[in-house]
Amino acid sequence: MSTDNYSFISDISPMFRPYIQNIFQDLKLGLCKTKVDLERIGSTPIGSETQFRLVLPYCSKKLKWDIIFDPSTPWFAPDFRFDDDTFLNNADEELLAIGVPSLTKWNSSDPKSLSEVISELINMYKIYQVKKLNEDESSRASFEYSALLGNALTTEQDVEVWVGGHVVEFLIKLKINTSRLPELYNDGIDRNPGIDSALLLVRYPNSTNAELILSPFLTKVLGNISLPMMHQSGVLMDYVPMVTDIINNKIQDLLNNDRLKRELLAQLIVKYEGAILEHDASSAALLFEMNDFHWILQIDIGTNFPEKPPILTLRSVYHCSKGKPKFKILPSCPYNNFEGYIEQQAEIFKNECKGVIQIHQTLNLE
Repeated sequence: MSTDNYSFISDISPMFRPYIQNIFQDLKLGLCKTKVDLERIGSTPIGSETQFRLVLPYCSKKLKWDIIFDPSTPWFAPDFRFDDDTFLNNADEELLAIGVPSLTKWNSSDPKSLSEVISELINMYKIYQVKKLNEDESSRASFEYSALLGNALTTEQDVEVWVGGHVVEFLIKLKINTSRLPELYNDGIDRNPGIDSALLLVRYPNSTNAELILSPFLTKVLGNISLPMMHQSGVLMDYVPMVTDIINNKIQDLLNNDRLKRELLAQLIVKYEGAILEHDASSAALLFEMNDFHWILQIDIGTNFPEKPPILTLRSVYHCSKGKPKFKILPSCPYNNFEGYIEQQAEIFKNECKGVIQIHQTLNLE
């Protein structure tokens, strides 16, 4: 939450402040599970705000709904003013009782009451948008939506629909398997929630350039993914599984690469057990000695292994340059002659450090 929102919450009347605090702490909306934002309506004295605007994520849009409490009857549910005048403009009590039960059974003593109402209203808004879409059954977008839901991979809960004047948007949750990724990339998960969030945004009538929206965690792990163009003759029910397979295959490649990386490190650790200074899942530091020349071999294996070889760095234990240990990053890593290559490079590095030329030495573990 921004500093302005913290400040604004303190300006809200204490009678209604718990509802807003609960929204910011617990309410996450939309397929991307984004938190709600807050805006002021007008200007009132500090501590007496009774109306405010919620900015709600939906499809690629930001819905702006005004919430208006009456301080003379604080036990009553608030009034709502929607940015779409046609939404619920003719709603009767029976419709609201079925679609928004938390509103008709408002509990003023429960801080979660407003969050529950907002969640139910968002669901009603989605139903309203799908109804608008189906009013033109002959449209390409209406056909694509019906066909997509006929696919076993996608349900109504996986799609958000928004219908504008001349544009229809679908935001689609992709079924990807991220269950093992936290084992590989556990840094920053708390800061980047929603690790399994992969969404596809498609607009009609211009649907050829779909947009992939990944959570911050998946963006960090998978990097940039170029999607194939969705041709005019193609259909969404075929395109969504294809994109899903692209992402799942990339995730599987990462898992396979991680397995190879761990196997390489395990082999090195077992073989040079007496030389290990430290190691983790992607790096190791080993201390070696060559005729009284002590040096450290640092092995760093990146996420693109084995396409990109490990980075090998030699560091002298005694020799310094500008106050730091002298080091040399090796240009390559031939797997078929790893030990011979390291011995050769260590001897060259030793001579560079000592400034002398010596013949072949024997590699010993320290």
